[in-house]
Amino acid sequence: MEKKTEKCVLYDRDCIGCLECEICDLDKNKICDNCGKCLNIQDDAVIKIDKILLDSE
Repeated sequence: MEKKTEKCVLYDRDCIGCLECEICDLDKNKICDNCGKCLNIQDDAVIKIDKILLDSE
C-alpha cells in the first residue's frame, strides 16, 4: 500500500515536515496559537447614514 503524501500549504511541493506553516506571522519566534491578531477582524461594523428617506403618504 502506497503512503499518501500531504501537500505543503505554503509552497508548491509535498510536505517535508519543516513546520514553517506553524510559525506565527507576527512573531517569527512563536508557534501559532490561533490568537487571530494577524487577522483584521473587527468586533462591530460601522456604516455612515447620510440621508433618511420617508414615505410621504
